[in-house]
Amino acid sequence: MILIVASFQKATAFSKKELGMLRNLFLLALGCFGCNGVYAQENAPSPQLLVDGKFLYNEYAGCASCHGEDGKGQVEGVTLDPPPPDLTDCSFNSREPRRDWRDVINHGGQARGLSMSMPAYGEALTPEQVEASIAYLKKFCTESGWPSGELNFRRAQLTAKAFPENEALLIPNYTRGASHAAATKFVYERRFGKRAQWEVSVPFIAEWQSPNARGLGDVELSAKYVLAHNARAQTILSGGVEAALPTGETALGLGRGTWKLSPYLAAGKGFERLTLQSSLKLEQPLQSEHGAGELFFNLALTLPLTQEKKGLFPMLEANGVKNLESGATQWLLTPQLYLGLVRRGHVALSFGGQIPVSGARPFDYRLVSFFLWEYGDGGLWW
Repeated sequence: MILIVASFQKATAFSKKELGMLRNLFLLALGCFGCNGVYAQENAPSPQLLVDGKFLYNEYAGCASCHGEDGKGQVEGVTLDPPPPDLTDCSFNSREPRRDWRDVINHGGQARGLSMSMPAYGEALTPEQVEASIAYLKKFCTESGWPSGELNFRRAQLTAKAFPENEALLIPNYTRGASHAAATKFVYERRFGKRAQWEVSVPFIAEWQSPNARGLGDVELSAKYVLAHNARAQTILSGGVEAALPTGETALGLGRGTWKLSPYLAAGKGFERLTLQSSLKLEQPLQSEHGAGELFFNLALTLPLTQEKKGLFPMLEANGVKNLESGATQWLLTPQLYLGLVRRGHVALSFGGQIPVSGARPFDYRLVSFFLWEYGDGGLWW
């Protein structure tokens, strides 16, 4: 087959990517010919074998011809651009929901913005065979304890996300009240191990009041760990802690002037047509003269309008802040729209507004937004 492709390359002007796609289509056709011809004539597989994931992967669908029998994507004599992923990498294998795997198998790599070298098997495999194939692909990750991609719910504006991620975010907001202010926060998140993540957040603040103030706010460092997760029940619970450094200029009102520790819990629950996420955080200055502690509680409701990763996802958050010294509580509502910008879903934009609805009114309204890049899943523009 490799000689055929090499001869074909000399006689045509196809690109390497196009040749890779043609080679995989040829392998698929060859596999289908084998199962419909050779197997039918000489060794017809039993109904049980036809839904055996290993048989489907290695023989019937010919997946191993590109992904390798060991799942590592390295096959002697076969070169693809880009190369197939390493299915034994549990970080890769676990972080996307099964519907994404199903879509790629049925409709090819382009269905999720992946390599066009991955052909569509939707007409070659039955739904039962697709599910059996996914179950076998998942077995290439031999380590237990990795949270399932079914629990990787979309990020809300203020509610902490329970699922650990490799993300970079740009988070601007604008607040209007007696004075008005703008803040832009740069956030970098990095996953480590099966369940953990560390994060650094660097805010820049501009306030228009008397006098005006601009500068660095309090830098935050944080870590979280998945305490429990259940893919079948669609539930996940994480715990973490944030530490705010006194890097802001307190004389200008850009920081608290003290270290601040904030332990928190974050949870998520998926339903058939919506998802719920919640978080609870205690924010406590280490020196009481720098202000009272506060309790933050958030609840986010997401209503997906599509199963695709590219598209609109309306969200509504209820946000509460309780002052632990006075006991006063403020409630706010934050309607927002999450917009997946690419098919792979790793680049997204969210925007919305926050309005006080009860208690003291610290501001009239706040515009909130973020730009998100899951850098572990692809480049910024593809």
